[in-house]
Amino acid sequence: MISDTDMDLRGTLTRMIANLGYAPSIEDLSDRVGRTAGEVEASLRRLHDGHALLLHPHGGRPWVVHPFALSPGSCWVQTAQRGYWANCLYCAFGISAALRRDAVITTRIGGEAETVRYTIEGQRPHETEDIFHLSTPVARWWDNVVHACASFQPFHTGAEADNWCIRHDMPKGAMMSIPALWAFAQDWYGGALDQPWRKRTAPEARELFARHGLISDFWAI
Repeated sequence: MISDTDMDLRGTLTRMIANLGYAPSIEDLSDRVGRTAGEVEASLRRLHDGHALLLHPHGGRPWVVHPFALSPGSCWVQTAQRGYWANCLYCAFGISAALRRDAVITTRIGGEAETVRYTIEGQRPHETEDIFHLSTPVARWWDNVVHACASFQPFHTGAEADNWCIRHDMPKGAMMSIPALWAFAQDWYGGALDQPWRKRTAPEARELFARHGLISDFWAI
């Protein structure tokens, strides 16, 4: 069971990543929150088990603290201050939304050869006709959240996404316009650096999805 103390730790960790561009050591995190390393490691494990972050499989170091990826992801988010990795464009938009900063996001169409950039300026994306396809349904995201994020990719057209699903034997999921994706990421991640940080309950997540018209079976949790 995740406690308020655990979620406070998660909030502190997320803000430290935003300031540093990488995850602090357990010792530095312990010093920041005034707890022992053992207590911090136990909190991180509970957060991992509660799907509030992802630890490396064979150790206690953070691997993914959404929206931030802590190893090279498919997206690079460049702000005026520093750059960050993200595991998908949704998380990349989430970083810009959480920081409330303009950003240029570099990724690839379908995770393949064509490089593409999306610019967030004045807290809105530059106009584009591209779409975002999410292959893995919400209920399966935490089966392997890194794989789930990898299955979320931008495309120029819906037909291009359909073809990609066939060529890679990936499930056809949900499609969103880039403005819709930005609005969703803003709503989900806009408070990620606020204090206190609190993990959404399932009813709260469903309510947020519904605000954005995300009500198909794909979004069921």
